[in-house]
Amino acid sequence: MHLFGFLGQLPLTPPSVIVTGATGGTGSLLYKQLKADPRVGMVRAFIYNTSTAHEDAQKILNCTICDASEGIYYGDVTVPATLTPAFAGVDTVAIAVGAPGGSDEDEQKAIEFIGVENQVKALVASGSSPMSEKRVVLCSSMGTTDPNPKPFMGGPILFWKLNAEAFLMSSGIGNVIVKPCGIEGKYGPGEKELIVGHDDTLPHYGAISRLDVARVMAEAVAERASGLRFDICIGKGEPTTDLSALLVAARWPWQ
Repeated sequence: MHLFGFLGQLPLTPPSVIVTGATGGTGSLLYKQLKADPRVGMVRAFIYNTSTAHEDAQKILNCTICDASEGIYYGDVTVPATLTPAFAGVDTVAIAVGAPGGSDEDEQKAIEFIGVENQVKALVASGSSPMSEKRVVLCSSMGTTDPNPKPFMGGPILFWKLNAEAFLMSSGIGNVIVKPCGIEGKYGPGEKELIVGHDDTLPHYGAISRLDVARVMAEAVAERASGLRFDICIGKGEPTTDLSALLVAARWPWQ
């Protein structure tokens, strides 16, 4: 069954999307997936404004001028004013922003929690579409059922990711929360079975690749999926090719 079927509606127009964290490991792959998807309309990139941001955009995103004329925007998710021009005219945000390794708890909170709040508020304020058509697709993490996760599992950052998830689910905006079991799997696209579940109960056969995470997020954007929060990892079965069916499998039995 196609995902649109159980959600009960078809999108009226192709989604217009901004990818935040677009020069990161997952975000850059997600941006390219969406740009190549004929089901998706306008695709923008939002990049953390560092001294090398423009150079990074040219190298990673293959843009030329790498400014707003090409849909490339710079700013900081912890500074709401920098989000306003980038979010104008979009109805979907795909969040691939994450706190850098070695960041302290204050920085983790600012990026992983407050930053998500800021992005959702910017999407609401964009005024580009009715609330019913707005969507947020968030890359979070498995492990959030553990109240005291060990450092190798993510440590305190998982608390802020969980708070971001809770805020997003209470926001009234259609959303999909993708929770990888661990990213950086060393395998090619479409080479592994992808398995989905809930509440940190999936078996762990190794980390999922960034490209597979990006592919699943891109599918959720293209289908305007909503009401999904699921763990995802790799299995031992046949490679997964039908991502729409995977999203259907990620729903609870009563959905």
